[in-house]
Amino acid sequence: MTVQRFPLSSEQCELVLAFEASPTLSSLALNFGRDISVVSRNLAKIAEKLPVVEKKSGRWILTDMGRRLNNHTRDSLQFQYGISQKQTVLRIGTNREFAARIVGPRLKELLLLFPHTILNIHSYESGTETPLLESMIDLGLDCERPFAPEIAYKLFLDEKIVAVSDPRFYKKYRPVIQAGELGKLPHLLCDRLFPDRILELNENQMEIIARFNDIATTRAACVAGLGWALLPLYSVQTEINKGELQIIETIKRGTSKYGVWWLRGRANLKPQVERLSTWLKSVKI
Repeated sequence: MTVQRFPLSSEQCELVLAFEASPTLSSLALNFGRDISVVSRNLAKIAEKLPVVEKKSGRWILTDMGRRLNNHTRDSLQFQYGISQKQTVLRIGTNREFAARIVGPRLKELLLLFPHTILNIHSYESGTETPLLESMIDLGLDCERPFAPEIAYKLFLDEKIVAVSDPRFYKKYRPVIQAGELGKLPHLLCDRLFPDRILELNENQMEIIARFNDIATTRAACVAGLGWALLPLYSVQTEINKGELQIIETIKRGTSKYGVWWLRGRANLKPQVERLSTWLKSVKI
C-alpha cells in the first residue's frame, strides 16, 4: 500500500503560518531562533513544493494559496488542542452581515447548544458555497439554495427584504416615491439583492448610481443620503431605530430564506446540523 504524505511538513506549515504574522525575515528568524539565511533557504524549499510563498523584487511574500493554507493550519492546531482538552471544533460559515448582526450577538445561545466545542465562526461576503466545497468550513448559514448538488440544505428562517432611504432622501423625492416610480430615483445596488426579484424591475429600467458587493457599504451610502437601496430588514433595523433610515412603505416587502448548508457526504455532521437548525428556527429577524 502506498503511504500518503503531505506536501509540506508540520514544521514547514508552522513557518508559513508564522511568516503571515512576521513578514520580514529578520523578525521570522528571531521568532524561530535561526539565522536569516537558514529561514530564507527554508522558504525557498517550501516554494519548490507548493506556491504558498514566492519571491518578488528580492522579497518573500505570502500568496493567496499561502493564506488558505494558513487557515487550514490554524484549524488543525485548534483541533489538536481541542482533542487534548477533550473538546471538538466546529467551523460555521456565513455572510459578514449575518455574522455581525445575528450570529455574534447570539453566540451564547450557540455555545450552550454545542458544549465542549470550540466554535470557529468564518464570515464571507460571497457566501459559503465555495468554503464548503473546499472543506474550509463544516456548516454554512446561508440564504436560498446552493448551486452545487454536493451541498445539502434545509431552509427555515424568513429574511424580510425592504426598500430603505434616509429621511432627507425620502422627503426630497416623496411625490415620486408615492407615485410608485422608484426606478427613476438614484439607486444603490447591492449585488446580493437584485431589484427584479422584488420590484419586477431590471437594471435597464433603473437609475443605478453605484453598485456594491457587500451590505455594509450599501447601507452606509444609503445613510449618507445618496440613494435608496434594497436590503435585509435585520441589516438596517438598528439604523431604522435610530432614525437614520426609513422603510419605503409603497412597495411590497420581499422575502428570502436562510438555512443550514452542509456537504452531503458528511453524514457524521447530522447531530450538528440538527442543533444548528433548531437554533436557526428560534431566531427572529
